Amino acid sequence: MIFGESGVGKSIFFQKLCGMYTEIRNFDLKIHEKPTRTIPVFQNPESQIVSSTLDGELAFSPECIFSNPSEVTYFVDEIKNKLDFIDDGSRHPVTLSGGEKELLNLTTALSVKPGLIIIDDGLSFLNNKAKKDQVKRLDNYIKDTGSIILWFTSDISDLKFGDSVWELTLDSFTEITKSKSLPKYQRNNYPAGKLRLIVNHLTYFYDHKRTILNDLSIEILETRCFGIIGANGSGKTTIAGIFSGILPDYSGEFQLEIDGESPSIGYLNQFPEKMLGTVTLGEFLLDLQHFGKLNPLLVNQALNMMNDYQINWKIIEHKPAFDVQWTALRLAIIILLGCSNYELIILDEPTFGLGWRQKQTLARFINKILNKKHCIIISHDEQFINSICDKVLELDTKSIMQNPDLVREQR
Repeated sequence: MIFGESGVGKSIFFQKLCGMYTEIRNFDLKIHEKPTRTIPVFQNPESQIVSSTLDGELAFSPECIFSNPSEVTYFVDEIKNKLDFIDDGSRHPVTLSGGEKELLNLTTALSVKPGLIIIDDGLSFLNNKAKKDQVKRLDNYIKDTGSIILWFTSDISDLKFGDSVWELTLDSFTEITKSKSLPKYQRNNYPAGKLRLIVNHLTYFYDHKRTILNDLSIEILETRCFGIIGANGSGKTTIAGIFSGILPDYSGEFQLEIDGESPSIGYLNQFPEKMLGTVTLGEFLLDLQHFGKLNPLLVNQALNMMNDYQINWKIIEHKPAFDVQWTALRLAIIILLGCSNYELIILDEPTFGLGWRQKQTLARFINKILNKKHCIIISHDEQFINSICDKVLELDTKSIMQNPDLVREQR
């Protein structure tokens, strides 16, 4: 297990170990011995997907090793039996949730029996139960094959899973104890909310076949920050898409109001590079100003906040979104949306890839904007959700949990 805060160079280290990154001049890395078959599992699960169908994706790794079609077919069938969310092999992998993509990538990696698997935050979209299941699976794989797992993580709670734990910082790489105490978020409070959400029999089918969201009915009154948690593939991102107007083809109905009126909505996709496409962050900032969503007087405030996250705006401003480091891209968009005049901010997996200090800073930033705005936060990170959301929907049980201590009494 190799732990480090976001931005210390874990992904560069990962790429160097995989032989993918050679233009590094500020450190030397000598590999004395390495298994012949090494498989990487990337931080962004979409970076690992190469096919336009699930069947093609499952077959890709075996096809690189076996020349006999019957062997490839056997391996594909074996993999399918381990992934219960694959009901139609002709589906595009993009239709999977972030956690399902991670499960797909890990399963295809294990299928070719590598001697070394190197994981770059590759289980970070999984909720606690799913992650524990996959750790058990990796343990069994190690016992059966004698293979090695190198797991890079920014999540301090992952330390307990490692046989040995090392910490990477900007100036050191040292072995540490895995009994490092888990910190807690500082709990703040904010004004009572005016967000009203009524959902009746909300259902969504992918391609009119696979049920993603089934007959959801809830009533949420007077909330300021509404959290949504649930198992991977339970429909969290689908709900965000429906509420933000991106997914119009649903059945059922919902009412989303703030103080009796439909709010203006700013939305962060869990894959922010897809949200921007070919647009750079600089162009996104100009668009927010052009359409009256960001006061030009607040631009410097937003850029100063980015400095708190060690985000150099001058470096990323004109880069295509796909070339910006993933956590920097995500945080930059959150800050720009938070400084805008959108009344409701919907954040899908805002903490992905963040280290503990950055999560704390993000929590403080969200608490600050909650004094004037409302938020809906979708996440697998239950500790973060429960520290900041006054009402939380647990999708698996369709139950509502409340954290009334987060709401400040009105005077």
